[in-house]
Amino acid sequence: MTSLSLQGLRGGVGNSSLLAAVGYALHSLGERVLMIDMCPENLLRLHFNLMAVEPGGWARAMLDGQDWYKQAWSLTPTLDLLPYGSLSHREYRKIEQQLDSQPDLWADRQASLAVNYDWLLFDLPQRLPGHAAVGPCHFQIRVVEADAACHVLLQEQEDADGLVLVNRFDPGSQLQRDLLLIWRQHYSSRMLPLTVHNDEAMREALACKKPAGLYAAASLGAQDVLSLATLCLSRRREAA
Repeated sequence: MTSLSLQGLRGGVGNSSLLAAVGYALHSLGERVLMIDMCPENLLRLHFNLMAVEPGGWARAMLDGQDWYKQAWSLTPTLDLLPYGSLSHREYRKIEQQLDSQPDLWADRQASLAVNYDWLLFDLPQRLPGHAAVGPCHFQIRVVEADAACHVLLQEQEDADGLVLVNRFDPGSQLQRDLLLIWRQHYSSRMLPLTVHNDEAMREALACKKPAGLYAAASLGAQDVLSLATLCLSRRREAA
């Protein structure tokens, strides 16, 4: 089993939309996939037409003393989703304290899931270190946009681990082209060799409650994500 995490370098970079698209792309390539929402906003479920009022999820189950894994939704025979659940601010802070005091919790959960899945995909929050402690990830990916804010944050976190993926790239923007060139020169070992282009289909997909590859398989964004999924599969084979 292979684990992959996506975490935005800052808010609003399209992290959840991207993870939903990657999960669907891996599924379309014949892989067994579980997507896990680690964000209290609990938005990942919206990409798969789950009811917005549905309160269940792994964090809700932890607080209520229920089985966390039974909160998973089977979307297809080989694609599952584990929502976060509906929690108040006080409640998710309590979960953060529990996770912070049990840093191996999700590593143990990963081991228990290995027999059922080829891939675990984690949608990680930014500023909740307990929630982001999901155990070993073969692909730790920081999602950025080619803008000044991400440029500063990359410099401040220059020693951070993980790969870097540029999302919503607009090749018509001189600023974005320049930043991408600088980043590929300066962070060459961390930069993934592809970008996900800015594509309205990615935003429309959420409005239609679908991942990008299901909503518009021929769109540029969906094709970029499919290339990302194929790259991850290739690197997994090389590492085996």
